[in-house]
Amino acid sequence: MVVSDFGEKTGSHMAFIAPIINGESELFTWKNYSRLNQGWIKNNLAIQGDPTDKVTDIFPGVFRVSATGNRIPVNGSAPFAPVWQMVETPQRSTVFNFDLLSDPHYNNVFQEVMKSKEPTMTDLLGSFLNDFNRLMDNHDDHRGFPVSLLLYPVFEDETRQKIVAILNSEVHWISLFGLPTDEKVPPVDVVIDEGCEQRFTFRVDSDEVEFLGYGDLHDPNFNGYETTFPFSTTIPAVHIASSECAYNVSVYPTQEFYDTYNTNMPRRSAGIITAVFVVTCFIFFLYDAAVHERQKRILRVAAQSEKILAVLYPKSIRDRLFGTSHEEETTVAALNPASKARRKHDDFVKKATKYQLKHFMKDAPSSEAQSMEYFDSKPIADLFSQATVLFADIAGFTAWSSVREPTQVFTLLETVYQAFDVIARRRKVFKVETVGDCYIAVTGLPDPAKDHANIMAGFARECVSRFGELVGALETTLGPDTGDLGIRVGLHSGPVTAGVLRGDKSRFQLFGDTVNTCARIESSGKRDRIHLSEETAELLTHAGKGNWLRKRDQLVNAKGKGTLQTYWLLTKEEAELEAMQAPNGDLDDGGGSEFSSLPNEITQASLNLKENTYADIEALLSRKTRRLCEWNVDVLVRLLKRIVAHRNASSRNYKDYDTELTRRENQIRSRFMVLDELVEILPLPGFDPRVYKKQQKEDDVVLPEAVVEQIRLYVACIAAMYRDNPFHNFEHASHVMMSVSKLLNRIVAADEVLNANENAAESKDFGWSLHDHTYGITSDPMTQFSVILAALVHDVDHSGVSNFQLIKEKHKLASIFKDKSVAEQNSIVLAWDILMDPCFRDFRRTIYAAPFELERFRQLMANTVLATDIFDKQLQTLRRKRWEIAFSQNTPTRAENTRDNVNRKATIVIEHLIQASDVAHTMQHWHIYRKWNERLFHEMAVAFKAGRMENNPADMWYQGELGFFDNYVIPLAKKLKNCGVFGVASDEYLNYAVENRREWKEKGQAFVAELVQRFIESPGEDTAKLVEGHKRNHKRMSLDLTSPHFKSQLSPTPRPRGPVQWREPTTNFSLGDK
Repeated sequence: MVVSDFGEKTGSHMAFIAPIINGESELFTWKNYSRLNQGWIKNNLAIQGDPTDKVTDIFPGVFRVSATGNRIPVNGSAPFAPVWQMVETPQRSTVFNFDLLSDPHYNNVFQEVMKSKEPTMTDLLGSFLNDFNRLMDNHDDHRGFPVSLLLYPVFEDETRQKIVAILNSEVHWISLFGLPTDEKVPPVDVVIDEGCEQRFTFRVDSDEVEFLGYGDLHDPNFNGYETTFPFSTTIPAVHIASSECAYNVSVYPTQEFYDTYNTNMPRRSAGIITAVFVVTCFIFFLYDAAVHERQKRILRVAAQSEKILAVLYPKSIRDRLFGTSHEEETTVAALNPASKARRKHDDFVKKATKYQLKHFMKDAPSSEAQSMEYFDSKPIADLFSQATVLFADIAGFTAWSSVREPTQVFTLLETVYQAFDVIARRRKVFKVETVGDCYIAVTGLPDPAKDHANIMAGFARECVSRFGELVGALETTLGPDTGDLGIRVGLHSGPVTAGVLRGDKSRFQLFGDTVNTCARIESSGKRDRIHLSEETAELLTHAGKGNWLRKRDQLVNAKGKGTLQTYWLLTKEEAELEAMQAPNGDLDDGGGSEFSSLPNEITQASLNLKENTYADIEALLSRKTRRLCEWNVDVLVRLLKRIVAHRNASSRNYKDYDTELTRRENQIRSRFMVLDELVEILPLPGFDPRVYKKQQKEDDVVLPEAVVEQIRLYVACIAAMYRDNPFHNFEHASHVMMSVSKLLNRIVAADEVLNANENAAESKDFGWSLHDHTYGITSDPMTQFSVILAALVHDVDHSGVSNFQLIKEKHKLASIFKDKSVAEQNSIVLAWDILMDPCFRDFRRTIYAAPFELERFRQLMANTVLATDIFDKQLQTLRRKRWEIAFSQNTPTRAENTRDNVNRKATIVIEHLIQASDVAHTMQHWHIYRKWNERLFHEMAVAFKAGRMENNPADMWYQGELGFFDNYVIPLAKKLKNCGVFGVASDEYLNYAVENRREWKEKGQAFVAELVQRFIESPGEDTAKLVEGHKRNHKRMSLDLTSPHFKSQLSPTPRPRGPVQWREPTTNFSLGDK
């Protein structure tokens, strides 16, 4: 764009672009381009209102000026920077295509720009670019006034890796110091010090600037009022290329300025204000002393009220504890709203859980004197001769919680316990406390009740029924296996000692043999059943509820109690259908290999998304798989909202890229060798503080219903494409996705930064701190979404055998992917091709809205899935070298861009995140590890029986697992910790890995013997069906090779692949993408 008053608006009389040309080929291309596109010169002159009759053709090609003044064409491969489009445009065309780099001084400045990749200011013009000035016919324009040249790099794309041109602009120093204000300000002297040789002085009088001359010409009488600052505060990131000098600006007052502001008025005003302040403080002191005695009593009652609200006591115990009268209770009730408002005002929600817990613990009495106040009266306790105690424990909770985030664990407990509390209030059952996942309640106190056993039995039955409803509903939110949790309930009746155990965090407690016996009754029960002692059963029989009871066949051996006869209390459903019995197993005791059974004949072509609807695809899935799909959809929707919120907060103008995106999608879709896209460094975007401040919360983003429906359909298609394998199935993919989500949430959490500095959240650099601490992952929702989606699809169409076996069988897939990462490349190609179906267009356009986002999404997906191939030796070597460069202290730091260092670490974090999640069962609770270890053995046993595995897995299973722990799992867990971004999750994973290794060494041989008996020596009907499926689908492929996207890429005689190498992390971003 050319404007006629450019100089007036910018303070610069000239600005021009100089593209960077490298090599003979680009030099020849530029010669043709400049010759054909020189018409802009006349157009610009016309806009400027200048005559165009003197315009001549530009010099054909890039040239330099000889010592005699002749223009000589340049050649060779060295970089060249020809003068091109210019404002203000000169009437003579002689300067265009002049190579600026032929001037040695300009070349030095240019090298500084290429090195720092930041704007660079030169020293004063007149000492260089003499040939340029002669060609411009303006070599006298700079006499008398200081002028410098600003070089601003122009990058190829937003990654700021490659400079493609230099924007040059004259900077007239006199134009930089005018003050555009209507208020008349006395003049000041401004001295610019180059730092090496030259100085020059201006006098700034409001919006008028006068050049006083070269040298320091300010009044020396005002040296004591000097204010000096670097010029770089005016122009960000300035580097001075000339002799490493740096411009400094010094400001001095003039005599007129001094006379204007030299006054004693501030001192007089300060004295008056101080006197008023002292008098006011004295008045407030008197007022405070007058009301102090009155406030004491009110605050004491309010403090007691707070304690009552913090701990739920029975009313009778509460009255005895505080002895409050009706009038005092009325006063407390009146204070509660103000107290609540004050707590709400003072409550600053921190993300760091350690911070919250630490400050919660500070509520204890602060002195010994305060602690002794509890014991000024007799203990508050009593004996209740008739009571029924309930213990309810969540079966499978320990193993379930080991794979969840802390917030998910508390979501389950709070939801369940809140529901139990509602039932307890309605049925007048007193909740005593919760210990971990155990809920304790009692009836018959503090108010005696003859039917205490009957009340508690009804409460237990309703709780069991409500628990089943809640865990089923929570599975969509909390993930796989939540619906499989059960509850174990125990009841016992007898005398109970109850009271307040005073001290720090005092609570209402139960004591006595009845409580201990109830705990034994609960622990010896079974999931989803209510276990009763004989004493409670007799009370229910006398109350006419004998039809609810069933005598337990086996006697129970309770610790400290001997042998007991116990009973089952039938639930409502059991009472209606007496023949029905609750399942006996317990998730805590391990589990069988109950993988979700999916159709075994589904291929890409059979999905036929043009004709089949979501309902058709969903019908192919089991009920459990459909529940898993809902949870996966919920996670993907949440992360996709983050992408949209981040995109909406950015200042980038997203134009209509639909045509370009479609073209690039077709190009990517036809790629078979995903391994060729492997890069050493995944480039992540830098931190943008404006986006951080403006970005809305994900809950405030509303995705179009069409997008959500397409996500639901896509997840269903992916689920349908997983084969009927015991281990590598859709449930495994969901388990990996859950681990990735847990680790990612640990990365993006603020815990580490806030725990290091409690006030960090209030700092304006808090976003920077999080970004730097997590190598940029926390600031990039595209990375988070891509890694999660990669976890979902990483084993799509897994055949149940290893890459080694596919290569040995000369499977068609091995031929297509040239015997490298066969299963992984097949998964990403298949999942990507499904995503590219026209019916997912809205879903795709929400993930990426511009070509550079598409390239990043593809790059992240491909590299993350390929990271799950941990047995390729070449990939192992490359990854080991990359780790040593990034994190090893013994490897010397490589001289390279700091941003590459950060991105390399981010790439390693992403890679280790998916690798750890792929084997997450080895770093979780022992029962989770046993469950998935059994499924993997089952899968390999099926392959062995089908003739698709050479060795019997039982021969090496025990020792192989020990070696796997020692050589891969435990080192991987240690690397998670060394990455420094996973917080306590890395300690958790490492501790579980070490503990599982220890347990496997002790119990592994017996466990293997059990597996051999179940799957090798006496296989069941399920195993036989799987073996038959292996044989029938020996050569099956899910890829639709008849697709036009693939057909052109298939070679009838594929060439063998060479060694795996990192591809340079380049992208084809254009200036339009920016």
